[in-house]
Amino acid sequence: MSGSDWPRADPALERIYRRLLHAYPRSYRRTHGAEIVTTLLEMAEPGRRRPRPADAWHLLASGLRHRFRLPAHRPLALIAAVLALLAGGALGAAAGSWAGVQTFAGLPPAEPARALHAQAAGLPPGTTVPVSVNLLPPDADPVPMWWGTSSTGTVWDGEQARARLAADGWQVDPLTTTDRLATGTAAPEHGFQAVRDGLRLTVTGEAGSVSTDLAPYDTGGLLPLIAAGLLTGAVTGWLIAAAVARHRSRPAALASVVTFAALFAPVWSLYDDTVMAFTLHGRADVHILTVHGRLASTHVSPPGPDWLSGLWPHTPWFTAALIGAGLLAAATTITLAAAFPARGRTPRKVTL
Repeated sequence: MSGSDWPRADPALERIYRRLLHAYPRSYRRTHGAEIVTTLLEMAEPGRRRPRPADAWHLLASGLRHRFRLPAHRPLALIAAVLALLAGGALGAAAGSWAGVQTFAGLPPAEPARALHAQAAGLPPGTTVPVSVNLLPPDADPVPMWWGTSSTGTVWDGEQARARLAADGWQVDPLTTTDRLATGTAAPEHGFQAVRDGLRLTVTGEAGSVSTDLAPYDTGGLLPLIAAGLLTGAVTGWLIAAAVARHRSRPAALASVVTFAALFAPVWSLYDDTVMAFTLHGRADVHILTVHGRLASTHVSPPGPDWLSGLWPHTPWFTAALIGAGLLAAATTITLAAAFPARGRTPRKVTL
């Protein structure tokens, strides 16, 4: 049935129905779209310019249900969809982790960081005591930090350090003491944390030595963005797998095998990092853990499960390279599915 055979109705109502049909997969629209629109226009009372809310929601819900639906009696399609869901969830978690880190405060330049260390250590003005403050390379960890250590020449007073920082506007935690006699170290270790302007300063001192590290802290957006990315990626992965499965393309099926083979190890690693990001979040003795840090250029740990670690090289960029290869194979899979559908199943085209 062509557009000229449809019953006459308000053009605005017809346009809205045709737009709502985009909730359905393209192949379904080509086969059944004209029938659906014709039926809806016949049922519409004269003069109606917008669909009834119930009809609009029914179209959207039915269309999404068809997009999520897999071909019946095809267990391999179900397996592929589950694998695509897992891969999409891992990549989505990494994307959400990256977005979360973008909300963190930036680190100050080197000189203010040195001055802050000297203030915490109680070094007198113009002191010649060397202060080593080093910034980790930005690609070594997605959340870099300043770290400093120096010898004060006298016994460090943690309470005075707290008072100096509090007077400078820092919110200072109580001083804690760690008895390290059990480890064979005679001197106890004192320390505290202070926060200001989105930064967290950790100060640790023992006898005449003081160490500090300054890093951004999570204000509450990191974990929700990781979770949102994981969910969005998982849904996207399933939808892509369902769309590919509807084409029943053998070349696309072969390309999907390459996709999952390339993504197996990095996806496993990304889920490991996701679990640690949630389970260790907020611990004072743990630096901020991210998911996308696995993709840093200096990351040299082999991807995948520990029991297969011997199969993967300890090479920078290797995990990122595997993900790049997997995404390229996924794009090839989608292209082949559209270009080479199974014979005899080309849907009938109907102009809407």
